[in-house]
Amino acid sequence: MNEKVDCAKLELGQNVCTSIAQNLAGTTPEVDLKNSTTREQDRPALSLLEVKQSCFEFATFENETDTCETMAVAYNLNFTALESQFNCSDFKTGDTICVSRNYTCQHRYTVQKGDTCHGISDIFKLNTTEIEEINKDVRCDKLSVGRRICVWSVDERTLPDMSCQAWSQVDKDEFKFINPTINCQHNVPEGVRFCTSAHGSTKNCSSIQSGPFGTSCSELAQSLSMSEQLLLKLNPILNCDRLPDYQQVCTGRGSFTPSDCVETLRITPELNECRQIVDTTGLTVDQIRRLNPNIDCQSKLEHGNLVCIKSLGMNTISAQQIVVSHLQNLVPELYKKFDSFLINPDQENSEIMNKLMTLAIQKPDVNLRMKELYRIDANIRTIIDNQHPLPREEYCKQAQQTSMPRNIKECFCENVELLVYCQALAVQRFQDNDAKEFQNETSNLRRASRLKRFASCQFAFPSQKKGLLKGINSFTNPCWGGGCSIPFGIVELNMEANLCFPVANIVDDVIRFCNSDGKDCTKANPDRLDEMKVLADRSVGGKIRVCAVGSSLISKLKKAGAGLCWDIVYVDYHGFVGKLRIGSTLQLIVFKLNGGAVLKTHDLMYPHICERSQLECEDYCKWRDWENGRAYGFIELRFLAIFGWRGIKLIDVKIKEPRALGCQAGKEAAVVLRTERTCKNGDDRRVWRCCWSGDDNETLFTCEFIDRDLENGQKLGFDVYGGKSKNKGKKSFYYAVKNDGIYFGTEKYKEEQLVKAWDNPCEGEEEEKARIEQNEPNGKSSLSVAGCDKRIVGYYTGWGEREITEDQLRKLTHVIFAFVAMYPDGSIRFGPVSEDDAGPEAGVKAKRRFMDMRMKARKVNSGVHILFAVGGWDNSQYFASVAADQGKRNHFINSIVEFIVEHGIDGVDLDWEYPDMKGGDRNNHVTLIRELRERFDQLQSEKHRQSRYLITLASAAGEWNLREGYDLSAILKHADFINVMTYDYYGAWRSKWGAYTGPTAPLYFGSLKGFSGKLNADFSMKYYACKTKSPSKLNMGVPFYGRYWRNVGMPIDESDEMWRTAQEVNGIFDGGSVGWRNLEREGWNKGAASWHDKTKTPYILNTGARMFLGFENERSLHEKIKYATDRNLGGLMIWAIDLDDDADTLLNLVSSADLCSGGSGNTITYTCNPIDDVRWWTPENSDEYRQGQCGRSASLINGYYPVCDPDDPGFSCCGAAGYCESGEEYCECDTCVNYRKDPMAIIKEPIKPTRPVQWYLMSDADGKRGRCGKDVPEINGKMAICNPDDDSKHCCSNGGYCGTGKEFCSCEGCVDYKKKS
Repeated sequence: MNEKVDCAKLELGQNVCTSIAQNLAGTTPEVDLKNSTTREQDRPALSLLEVKQSCFEFATFENETDTCETMAVAYNLNFTALESQFNCSDFKTGDTICVSRNYTCQHRYTVQKGDTCHGISDIFKLNTTEIEEINKDVRCDKLSVGRRICVWSVDERTLPDMSCQAWSQVDKDEFKFINPTINCQHNVPEGVRFCTSAHGSTKNCSSIQSGPFGTSCSELAQSLSMSEQLLLKLNPILNCDRLPDYQQVCTGRGSFTPSDCVETLRITPELNECRQIVDTTGLTVDQIRRLNPNIDCQSKLEHGNLVCIKSLGMNTISAQQIVVSHLQNLVPELYKKFDSFLINPDQENSEIMNKLMTLAIQKPDVNLRMKELYRIDANIRTIIDNQHPLPREEYCKQAQQTSMPRNIKECFCENVELLVYCQALAVQRFQDNDAKEFQNETSNLRRASRLKRFASCQFAFPSQKKGLLKGINSFTNPCWGGGCSIPFGIVELNMEANLCFPVANIVDDVIRFCNSDGKDCTKANPDRLDEMKVLADRSVGGKIRVCAVGSSLISKLKKAGAGLCWDIVYVDYHGFVGKLRIGSTLQLIVFKLNGGAVLKTHDLMYPHICERSQLECEDYCKWRDWENGRAYGFIELRFLAIFGWRGIKLIDVKIKEPRALGCQAGKEAAVVLRTERTCKNGDDRRVWRCCWSGDDNETLFTCEFIDRDLENGQKLGFDVYGGKSKNKGKKSFYYAVKNDGIYFGTEKYKEEQLVKAWDNPCEGEEEEKARIEQNEPNGKSSLSVAGCDKRIVGYYTGWGEREITEDQLRKLTHVIFAFVAMYPDGSIRFGPVSEDDAGPEAGVKAKRRFMDMRMKARKVNSGVHILFAVGGWDNSQYFASVAADQGKRNHFINSIVEFIVEHGIDGVDLDWEYPDMKGGDRNNHVTLIRELRERFDQLQSEKHRQSRYLITLASAAGEWNLREGYDLSAILKHADFINVMTYDYYGAWRSKWGAYTGPTAPLYFGSLKGFSGKLNADFSMKYYACKTKSPSKLNMGVPFYGRYWRNVGMPIDESDEMWRTAQEVNGIFDGGSVGWRNLEREGWNKGAASWHDKTKTPYILNTGARMFLGFENERSLHEKIKYATDRNLGGLMIWAIDLDDDADTLLNLVSSADLCSGGSGNTITYTCNPIDDVRWWTPENSDEYRQGQCGRSASLINGYYPVCDPDDPGFSCCGAAGYCESGEEYCECDTCVNYRKDPMAIIKEPIKPTRPVQWYLMSDADGKRGRCGKDVPEINGKMAICNPDDDSKHCCSNGGYCGTGKEFCSCEGCVDYKKKS
């Protein structure tokens, strides 16, 4: 336990660890160090008391029946340890505790009575060995009822919240999908609750398909015309290795009720508008809206979603049941089979029902019965009409285009038979063809389709040899034509087309993309991903003739009257990326053909588009090495369904898409290594790499990198996959070799984690370029605050986990990098500045993050100012000595100037935490800022800079620091603005003040009676505004984090749950901070937050775990934005933007603030204190007798009558007894004075005694205090009188007491000193 302790040389006062903490799940195993043969590195780590234990999984008390005992059973925890660690009786619904310190289980199943491992493994597609492996403490022969066993761990992918959200009525498919543990083959016990809507991906599944499925998720996704990524998102617990074991999968979401729809269409980039669906299906927009009640036809439809294009007018099962029940007597076998279908509505039973219904409808008695029902039964009429939503003329027209027999064409065209009867005749004709011949032919075709076949095309356009853009620009009307023969396994499409090329050119970093006639142009910024995506998705359409030829299957279709040759097929040509997509869906009466081809027609017009990680896996980026004319595609042929039963799938042939490294996530693992070296010296960019696999060639992959010189260069080696890297699973892992070291990330171009650093990093070209280019803010901000010179300021840390983005920078007017390290001699450079990241790599990481921030800030062209900060909580220790010494001060200023010039940035932020609160650094602070301003002005002149260099401050929020420690007015003569750190008012500090829980950044006073009213942002900003008279130069800080306490007790006052006290552990209040982005990761449930209305802040209280968190959320930010607007403040400051979530939830709110609507200039909206000095007794300027006294009987303060602090709402009223506090008894009585309500009362005369003091004061001893007359001791040799200035005690009674009223002023012997001179 004490590796560095020498037992022979113990010293007095030396600390030695003598005990270890007990793990929640049991006691840490003892180690026999004396007799152990275990190697040192193999010994188990000891969990020391001082070390914060990490938690991998939290559990929530979900209802009143959850107790410590049930939790112990559910998660196999040590119940005795739980009782000793927590107050189990205090746990309530919503509280959380840690249940695993070893691994994260993403999905658990609660063992029920009668459960076996075999049954559980069948449900979750595991085997019993895997169950015992995941759950080390579980034995399948002894399952405990109530035990929550893990059935999905963290290895492969992250699951959404799978907890149940609603309980209501659903159809059978939805029921089985959301309740996989229910065995639908048996009767379900009465009273069992069923889940009908879950939080995660199972919510709103609009199409659930029954098995059996293929052998891989990739093939299944292709058959469903969707990406594998979307398939896994819709089915979060789908195990692709056991796909054949599944009975159901979700195939899409849509804006319709699943049970009301019988046919859907998937949205693609080429089919993402209602008008395009109209063109494809023949439906009207009104019909589409009726089928999809929540669809928004005014906007683009979301890619991958489903649109309902056919309904039976009611719930599908209900419609089927109505039809079958009416035919029960005529077709009993149909009714009998329907019962089996209801129990198990899988693909096989659905196809059987479709076939039986097709045969039944053709029977004369059934046909007659259907006609009669159609005439008299509204439900039957609705079902049949919705089965064929288009006008009968449209079906007649389609039938006439085929070679079907005359009787079938007449059936469709004459208004005699029901359309469903005509459809049944057409389907039956196809089925009646020689089945044996069909089977032989398709078998031969299946063998033939295994041969590798490619699409072949011939194109004529003028860029084959000169390069695309040169060729196009050499023609005034660049058009092309050509033809393709495209194989799809068992059919072949011949295509001819003629289209004109659009033209693209780049001028002033803007891409201009036009049609060949120079009209219909689109402009795009190459640096904007969204704009480039618009160009890539932009297409022109055409109609071409497509015929399927050359196959005996086609002959079979022709014999059935369904020749595959149509006049109209929609084609989309994406000219910017050289992609031609043929329309994928064609529907005739008998069957539906869903297929298509995607061809590479030419190279990319802007190849750099594929450098964006979000686009590099698009097909047009993956096929860059393909020859022009090569294609990939798919085709599916299915009988149309009758009454909602699935049709029979006849053909399903795929040709694989192009592949690229790192684009097969979920299918295979990939380690992507790339170099980002930009060293000025070309020779320095060389990095040698050698990689090899482990002994098993699968689970370990190691790489060694050698810097510059193969023989003598520095070597950095480590596991890149498996082994110590902890990278595993079918994912992509990215490593980038950069100037300063090797970085890792789970996304390409987002390698943020420094793995190893070079001892001698090289300087990159971009670093040198940064010193001479774009040294001033460029562009114009789109933020509303910029219109009135107000600000949104964001700090960005050098040690954070998230990289700043260009989108974040566009939402700021100023970005400040925190921090550049300060050293004792006044020099500054990148180095460790925070306890959060104090290791040897801290400086390397900080510099990389700064350079990245600087580059992006100039790149976004939004006018954002770039500053760097010096100081901070962990690096302000040298400010006082540097500011006090002329030589060090000069060196410090010169170091700042050199840094600004080197990196071409706009200023510095001085974060001195804090100058001496007694005023010892006050003058030196101002001198430092004044001399820095003088040097900056000189530099501006030297550099011919248009805008001046900025000096800003991060400044204290507490009055105890400000009143004597800062000369704010003098500071703002030289500084541009101040960022007021209006946060950290409460926290688990290592002082007595750390005992009290509270919000990190309360907006208003809301503490309990007796607490200071100055610990809030309202006080701080009012103080600054009133002292400086310059609210336009003040930014109010908002924290993107919270602070928490452990070992929290009961409320101080039962009327307010938020204010509590924490218990010390070893003399320390245990707690810390947590960023907004990490709240859930560290076990805090945002949804369980309470709102404290007085302070306008949220908090989370976990009484069972005795933990409390005060933090900032969307609601509290809205309140602060409103406050800053109403108070005409200069802006808002954020600590820190890298603590926001990936969606920038909080930054989006702050950046949208309309601060300009609150006014401009330096109009002060506060009612300010009319005096600058302190005329009230505080703990700092008084003793226990005078503290809080007020009025004209209190001890004088600097010769003045003491008043109450008008800016402290907790102590702003002087009560009748002469003490400052708040509340009705102090503020509303007849003689009370409310100084907060009327600060001018402070200067109401008399403010000093009108005669020499000859009366006893409140601080005097008993027997003197409040007494007067000859019977009490004299004062300075004179009789004690009453204060004539005191309206409540100016009369001396005949009993010798001061007061007012008849008994004091009008009795015999009474003296009124107001009237007596």
